[in-house]
Amino acid sequence: MTHSSLRPMDAFDPTEPAILHDQLSDTIITWTAEQADDFRRASRPGQDGTVIWKGYVFDGWGHVLGG
Repeated sequence: MTHSSLRPMDAFDPTEPAILHDQLSDTIITWTAEQADDFRRASRPGQDGTVIWKGYVFDGWGHVLGG
């Protein structure tokens, strides 16, 4: 996990708006539910709870409004 305010990827719901942390670029990606179907089809678990999808390695997520 990159920051204590981020949640583990196993609790991520791709049908909800969120922010995701990409471990490779150390940036925050804004997530929209429009990507949910592709994420479910094409993502795969990585090491240490990460999720690999389309060149990203997500290692944590948060609610868009911080809640």
